[in-house]
Amino acid sequence: MTEALRNPAIDDALARARKRQIFVAVTRILARKSFHEATVREIALEAGLAAGSIYVYLSGKDEILLLIAESMVGELTDALPAIRAENNGDPRGEILAVMHAALGVIDRYREAFAVLNHELRYLEQRPEYRGRLREVLRPYRAALADPLERGKAEGVIHFGDLYSVVEALHMLCSGLAMGASMLAKTDKETYWREIAAIVRGRFFAPAPDRTADPDSPS
Repeated sequence: MTEALRNPAIDDALARARKRQIFVAVTRILARKSFHEATVREIALEAGLAAGSIYVYLSGKDEILLLIAESMVGELTDALPAIRAENNGDPRGEILAVMHAALGVIDRYREAFAVLNHELRYLEQRPEYRGRLREVLRPYRAALADPLERGKAEGVIHFGDLYSVVEALHMLCSGLAMGASMLAKTDKETYWREIAAIVRGRFFAPAPDRTADPDSPS
């Protein structure tokens, strides 16, 4: 029996490493061709794996879509502790930092993100994937929703329906990949400046003056 089979921690680490290999391979292939043109065999070989071994980690091609989502969300959630520490409880700074981090992930994997965005409706319509997809995306949605709710409670972020705003902010970030030829020559930071201005102008209120006398007239 191998050490990986004897030690679940090593086995889990190996599985994570292999899935990362597969994800990176998929992003390279999707820069060259469509998801439906790519084959599982081609993805395995691009990842440096034996053609059949990919099925040890994924049950089929549709699982690759979940892997793309899981990998991208994972990169974003890895950045969240630093984002929260840097913004020291300011929900406006935090929401902008989360969006900027999400935009960075989208920019790194534009083609893969565009494929995922296109195929999400297909996955959501399949009962065997709907619940899993919801769980994969939950940390990303929470990273947007939490500072929005805190900001609303503090009176510094204004909105009506939380779910609508979370989706709207996601769509603003998504535009970098979904803009296709229109944004082919637009770099990430140029795009970021425009959408950040939209968010500030639409959702943010001036910071409250915490030193003001609460009994003085406004």
